[in-house]
Amino acid sequence: MVRALSDSEIAALVRERKPLPADWRRRLIPRRKQGNRFGEFSIDVPGDAGHAFRLLARQNHPGLLDFSVILLFVDEDGHEYILVRNNGVHSSRHSNRWEKARGLPGAIIGIGPHRHFATERYQEDGYAMDGYAEPTADYYDFASAVGDMLDKCGFEKSFADNPQMSFGDAL
Repeated sequence: MVRALSDSEIAALVRERKPLPADWRRRLIPRRKQGNRFGEFSIDVPGDAGHAFRLLARQNHPGLLDFSVILLFVDEDGHEYILVRNNGVHSSRHSNRWEKARGLPGAIIGIGPHRHFATERYQEDGYAMDGYAEPTADYYDFASAVGDMLDKCGFEKSFADNPQMSFGDAL
């Protein structure tokens, strides 16, 4: 059964150390799908506290700034929970529905890179758990959005196979 996650559970899951496998660079390169209309990757990563996570991403072509990089928590029953989602530039503005329903500031964010966060309040009111988003300047393209996710969400990168290589070199 899908359950609601509290804000403190969400924060702990995002912070949990997630060691990437030795071949992480190769596995994070998007593979072209559906006649080159988009590229995607998915990698399962166990957390140090025993939780299961999945890092997945999709980059649309030819709109290379139209992408999503997603951190999922997968519970013991196989249910998936989107914890964080780094989005690129989409053709429309994003509405934070919970805030909009209450006439609060930040209800509409402009077109541009934005980060979605899972929140307890969105789940409690029946919205998508990751429906809240904020504009960001922390990344500007697909590679930097992946790097940002790795840096901010507890992933530990192994440079043992090539310590001179950075993530950007892999793309």
